Amino acid sequence: MRDALVPVLLAALVLACLTTGAGGAFAQTAPALAAAGTDAAQVSAFLKSLQAAISLGNRTKVAALVHYPLTVWMDGAETTVRNDSEFQARYSRIFDADLKKAIAEASVDSLAADAQGIVLGGGRIRVRPVAEHRNAVKIVAINNAAQPR
Repeated sequence: MRDALVPVLLAALVLACLTTGAGGAFAQTAPALAAAGTDAAQVSAFLKSLQAAISLGNRTKVAALVHYPLTVWMDGAETTVRNDSEFQARYSRIFDADLKKAIAEASVDSLAADAQGIVLGGGRIRVRPVAEHRNAVKIVAINNAAQPR
């Protein structure tokens, strides 16, 4: 009987450690997200929408997740994208393979946040709640991979 309990106890111990580890990372992220004016639930919903739209190549949905004018690093220079139609026309030049991969691999607990917003993809994308969009999280900048802001 005692030998049968050993695997059960080990499994329970592993599960307890995994849950504590995940909760610890989430707990560390929560204050930073609050400083950015949002919370993990809102950022998670935004990130899922962005990841789904990117994976499906849905330019219209991605464009709806952007606050304009948008500052974009494209073709070796900082550029301003003024509206939805301009964004969609430049979509394939803005979202290169590396940026798409960074977005696909992003998770809430891997984001960095401060009073200016949240960065994902190693600083490539900055998002934040935007008052004019009822505090919805929107993309506000797409940065140079070598010089993320």
